[in-house]
Amino acid sequence: MCAGYTRRNLLLVVTAGTVLVSSTVGATEETVDEARVVDSSLATDSHKLPSIQVEAGSFNSLNQGTQTYERSLIQALPNGNGDITSVLKLNPSVQFDDTQLSSKTPGEIDPANISINGAVYWQNLFLLDGISINNDLDPVSDNPLSMTDVPGRSQGVALDTDIVDSIEVLDSNVSAEFGGFNGGVVNVTSRIPAKRFSGKISIQHTSDAWTQYHIDTSQQADMESSTSASLQPEFSKWITRATLEGPVNDELGLLFSFSRKQSTIPLNLYDPDTYATPMGGGRKDQERQIDNFFVKTHWTPTENLLIDASLTHAPQDSLYFIANGKDTDTRIISGGYSGSIKVDWTLQPGLLSQTLGFSDLENSRETLTDYYRGWRWSPEKNWSNPLATDATHTSSEGSWGDIEQSQRSFSYKANMDWNTLYTGDVEHRIKTGVELGWQQANYQRSEDMTYGSLLAATSSCIETVWCSMSPTPRYSGSGQAFRRLNVYEAGEIEYETTQWSAYLEDALTFGRLQLRPGVRFDSDSFMDDATWSPRFAAELDLWGDKRTRLSVGANRYYGRNMHAYRLNEGRSALKYVLNRSNGSQEWGDPVRTLNNTRLNELKLPYDDELMLGLDQQVAGYQLALKYVHRDGKDQIVRVRSGTLGLEPGSGDLLANYYTYSNQGSSTSDTLTFTLSPMESFHFRDTEHHFQLALDWTDVTRSHQDYSTTMSSTEYDDPFIRYDGRFMRYSERPADNFNRPWTARLTTVSSHPASGLTLTNFLRYRAGYRAMGTTGDQVEYLGGLVDVWEEYQHKASVNWDIRLGWEKHLSGASAVFANLDVYNLLDEVNLVAMSNSDVPTYETGRQVWLEVGYRF
Repeated sequence: MCAGYTRRNLLLVVTAGTVLVSSTVGATEETVDEARVVDSSLATDSHKLPSIQVEAGSFNSLNQGTQTYERSLIQALPNGNGDITSVLKLNPSVQFDDTQLSSKTPGEIDPANISINGAVYWQNLFLLDGISINNDLDPVSDNPLSMTDVPGRSQGVALDTDIVDSIEVLDSNVSAEFGGFNGGVVNVTSRIPAKRFSGKISIQHTSDAWTQYHIDTSQQADMESSTSASLQPEFSKWITRATLEGPVNDELGLLFSFSRKQSTIPLNLYDPDTYATPMGGGRKDQERQIDNFFVKTHWTPTENLLIDASLTHAPQDSLYFIANGKDTDTRIISGGYSGSIKVDWTLQPGLLSQTLGFSDLENSRETLTDYYRGWRWSPEKNWSNPLATDATHTSSEGSWGDIEQSQRSFSYKANMDWNTLYTGDVEHRIKTGVELGWQQANYQRSEDMTYGSLLAATSSCIETVWCSMSPTPRYSGSGQAFRRLNVYEAGEIEYETTQWSAYLEDALTFGRLQLRPGVRFDSDSFMDDATWSPRFAAELDLWGDKRTRLSVGANRYYGRNMHAYRLNEGRSALKYVLNRSNGSQEWGDPVRTLNNTRLNELKLPYDDELMLGLDQQVAGYQLALKYVHRDGKDQIVRVRSGTLGLEPGSGDLLANYYTYSNQGSSTSDTLTFTLSPMESFHFRDTEHHFQLALDWTDVTRSHQDYSTTMSSTEYDDPFIRYDGRFMRYSERPADNFNRPWTARLTTVSSHPASGLTLTNFLRYRAGYRAMGTTGDQVEYLGGLVDVWEEYQHKASVNWDIRLGWEKHLSGASAVFANLDVYNLLDEVNLVAMSNSDVPTYETGRQVWLEVGYRF
């Protein structure tokens, strides 16, 4: 299980290449034989790391809050599962979910959740060719075996990086063109077809045999005999990719790409501690699969007209099962379709860009049965342990029934970049735009699902579906019967929303000063709410030579409403119960369950941002220092009506019902520093690029997320003493997406003559910190307050590498291979600590190998 390469052998891989050093801007151009260059990723001068660029003769600025990752760099990075967020670990404004790299679950292939400048991960905006691919159904749900919920994620489709031309991350001073986010914008642009007929096929692999595990000794036995996806002692991942592209004629190009990511996770179907009879037991595979089918056309019918059309079908299928059970297979189906048509039309007044888009995404569940029964062991129900006393050790059968959740949308965007105009000495570059949208959200059970509860002994049965007379040791030889049936009815909750937006901004240049005032208006029918978002950015070229630039900004970003708010309302009312005293009785009359959620009017959450930045060019290097402060307001929390002091529910509404409120808040401070050379480094016949990035982050949040019920302590926000200081409860540091500081060093080195490329990514993160109450109290302001402490753990170090090789064959064909090694030094890095003080560590050294052919 823990087999892997030795540290010594892997270090030989690293020392076989040059230690990387490099640049990002203005790399020296070299002549490259066109016959050998299949796409831009093969050009030796193209592995450019992101930076803030100033083009000669132009004032191309106001973009210190933007980093762009080009295809050449994306292809050079260790990419593991190949999702777009794996690229963003380079960005100092981005923090990842600490548990994403857990050594307990290395078989998962979902893209990571990310926080940008301290904002919540479900309030980033992900765009593919200008169209949103966010999952707003219920992105924080994470239990694949929940009775009523289906797990989600922030990205509606899991894109493979092979279709990506560039990833633009806008983390601060974001243009008024973009709305519907609190954190940042991840703007993905897909590839356009090559100008000659070409293609590629590759296969990539890793497994538990190529991975070092780091598991606490207290969980080692559970890991080896695991029946749950939360502990994965074995796995095998395969990624296959194929691309075919080229021109149809002089004006039209066509590209088709396919990728499949598969992970197989063998587990015990029955728990060896609770299953006494080996017959019928054994092993069962859980499975994960993500496909990407992608088609794009690129048409230039005239010089002033460009039309791009793309269609992505990215379904995901994940198979789970319930341990110690029969017929428990549960499939979680997510992903879906996203398509767009973009028309760029150069007119006399300026450039008009129009985009028509649609998406059809889902988070659904399919099961083999529409019932669940958890029996005690008997000769008839003999697939658990006759001596088990724990209520969870049952001979179960069935699962929680089918649920269909979908999110369909259509959108139209029109942006106008007006030609430059002048008023005296002031240059104006005005940009305007409108956006119209329609969205439909749906939650549906197509069949009744029945769950038996209140199991008890019985002396007779009038039916054999929910009653058994097979003698049960747990009940001293009696039979057993369910005394309650919980029926989740077939039913549907559906609603539609419409949105429209408009924005205006003007980039004014007057000598060494540039200003960009802007405003965005958004309105939707979800809460019949309208918002105005002021945006302002300014930049001063201090000495007039574009070497020292000071930037500031003040901006407001409004987020999005989650569909979960409305889909949860009334869902609990789609249930009734049937009761009886024992198995010899008929079921009583149905008793309708009261609705437990009411949706009151909500405001849209928003973040107010202040930004200050300095960009300096000195001695051939580019230095960027940036500070971003965010205040998150009106954030959505789930809370009991009694906590809010609302009138008790009546009629079909539970007395102390759940509702959503704008009681949540947050603050964040992020300081980042990047350093990169202005020119590539050349040594003999090698070329080198590098970027150093540092960040310091401090985030406080009053709550966990919109689905976790806000406690009375969180709501009352009392004073506490933390770290020797008295503060409000909500002012404690957040314990996830909040490493206090991080250092990142990325280097790319290439040797064109041998076809070798070596990429290093080194990341040093401040230690994981956990917070908890000590149980002590001290006096403050005439009362007693709880004492909290922070438990700091050691810092973590990761060194990831990619060694790439390509061998030219004949014509434009070539074979290639990529060796990725994560956590090269096999460091033991803590990522989480449970309430019972059981640590979770990051995955140890892991090796990926990719081989392929291109022509």
